[in-house]
Amino acid sequence: MLTRSSRRSLLAASSIVCALVLGGVHAPEPEADVRPSAVKSFRAFAADSWWNTPLPANAPQSPLESRVLEYLRTAPDSDGGCLRLAGTGSNEWGQPVFRAGPGDPEFDVRVSGASSRPPELASLRIPRRARAADTSDAAMTVFDRDRGYVTALTGADYDPAAGRWTARGATVTYLASNGLHVRTGRSDNRRNNGTHRGNNGATMMVRYAEVDSGAIRHVLKVASGPETSRGFVFPMVGSDGDSADPVAPAQGLRFRIKPSVDLDALRLNPQARVIAKTLQRYGMYIGDNGGHTILKLQDTRASGLGQLWQLSSTALCSLPLGDRYWDVIKGGYDPSR
Repeated sequence: MLTRSSRRSLLAASSIVCALVLGGVHAPEPEADVRPSAVKSFRAFAADSWWNTPLPANAPQSPLESRVLEYLRTAPDSDGGCLRLAGTGSNEWGQPVFRAGPGDPEFDVRVSGASSRPPELASLRIPRRARAADTSDAAMTVFDRDRGYVTALTGADYDPAAGRWTARGATVTYLASNGLHVRTGRSDNRRNNGTHRGNNGATMMVRYAEVDSGAIRHVLKVASGPETSRGFVFPMVGSDGDSADPVAPAQGLRFRIKPSVDLDALRLNPQARVIAKTLQRYGMYIGDNGGHTILKLQDTRASGLGQLWQLSSTALCSLPLGDRYWDVIKGGYDPSR
């Protein structure tokens, strides 16, 4: 996860793209070795989970909506007051995504400073070509659909001399579950556990295959530029924020583009339009802090696919964070209930 100091500082795609990018699947969705746009992109977790349930038009709004949005738009590190995209162009802050399976080596991944670690890390399959983001975050996601889980790693590092992976943080979440951390008290799989305070590796970024298929079918995690609250709301089980400001958003707070906004009228980049439609239907939630308010895209270069994104980091800045375009959903609201 980013430290406070570090926060300062639709193209041709082959069957290889499909195999490497589609990631976690909630059985029984089918698999096909075809161009990703020919099929629905695979989706982790149960269809009726918190992550995959669209927000209803009448979702309850936070009574602090206007003040929270103003805080995100104007407080230090607001950087123009809009949601930026990480992983475009030469930006290295995207999330590498890999798919592991039979034939990939197993590693006993040690997690520094953790009092316990998910047992799956004792024999975690990681592809030989995998590498973490070349940032202080050093994040990566590994889907292992055969074993049925997705792993998020931060501070991930591979020592080729020792043939060993280590990490500062790790979370394992089972793909056929409801995706909730065991500490929420609402998880249907007690093995959903790790250090990322309720976040999971499947929703930490926008996968290219999802956008290429024309639809992202789950809520998205974003990082807040302005410091978040020390508090948190469901589905989070902790916060790495340190603000005592009463309008600083709690981690877990969910936002959406207002249903009344005509996205077609904004003439968005085609890839940005898919993302915006998702933000309108499913929304986004704050999962951590960042140097900007950012939504991570899959780092397709680190994933071994080259730069596939054709949009700028400011592609959504025609939708500034304000109550003209955005709703702030009441804290802890669960549309799946």
